[in-house]
Amino acid sequence: MIEKIINSVLIVLFSYILLKLIKYFLKKIFNITRFDVRYENTLSSVLSSISYYIIFIASIILILREFQIVDVTQFGTLVTGASIVGIIAGVASQSILKDIFNGFFMLFEKQIQVGDFVILNEEFRGTVEEIGLRSVSIRDWDLKRITLSNGTITSIQNYSKNKMRVVVHVRVSYEEDPIKVLNSLEEVCCIMNDNYKEYLYKSSSGESLSPFKIYGVTDIERNPVGAQYTITGVIESYKYFSALRDTKLQILITFKKNNVHIAYPTHINILNHDNREL
Repeated sequence: MIEKIINSVLIVLFSYILLKLIKYFLKKIFNITRFDVRYENTLSSVLSSISYYIIFIASIILILREFQIVDVTQFGTLVTGASIVGIIAGVASQSILKDIFNGFFMLFEKQIQVGDFVILNEEFRGTVEEIGLRSVSIRDWDLKRITLSNGTITSIQNYSKNKMRVVVHVRVSYEEDPIKVLNSLEEVCCIMNDNYKEYLYKSSSGESLSPFKIYGVTDIERNPVGAQYTITGVIESYKYFSALRDTKLQILITFKKNNVHIAYPTHINILNHDNREL
């Protein structure tokens, strides 16, 4: 019995070392390839996940063989072991197969890759850290690691697909001169196009396809405090959030310099002071 336990421990130890070696060689192989970095990280994550499951199953079979529960050299014992595995698989197969199929579809359709910033199920947002056969792990803004089964992922919003459109709305008081507002926003667009000229989405010839520009007045009815103006610009996806923040900041700076007032709700309270003595 002691010998069987020692052999089982050795099997576990060997499996652990083998898994580490596979991850090491995968890293070395992808260091000499010329794939996109995110694509390499995704392949490495998936292959590591597949290796884990294969080594895990093989280790279980070898340990069961040590205790003479399963013997791959004897057909009867193998059938018995396969039956046990079949019963277990039958219980969990529905969710497992759903996770695996969804995972393959996400990979083959390149819906997400390691390093992408995504919003899953319109609730969980963060950077993809790991993609496996059964689950996806993301790291959110608070650095919490969130893991979702592939089968539970119903929607994906990917902010890392080559290009993103920056859309910024700003409401300005109706009393402001529209021409003055448009001139200020034009100044903002010029500054953004200059600051982000390297990151604007370009054609194959290097020409900017959709630089920052004034989209126009987009609402004068729904809000009583002011008219809504909108500016847009198409940017490389990895610069989207920084461009969005900088655009909003530049609007505030430019409006303050040009004495343009952003609209905000105001309330007038009328107080009736009764000074009569009772």
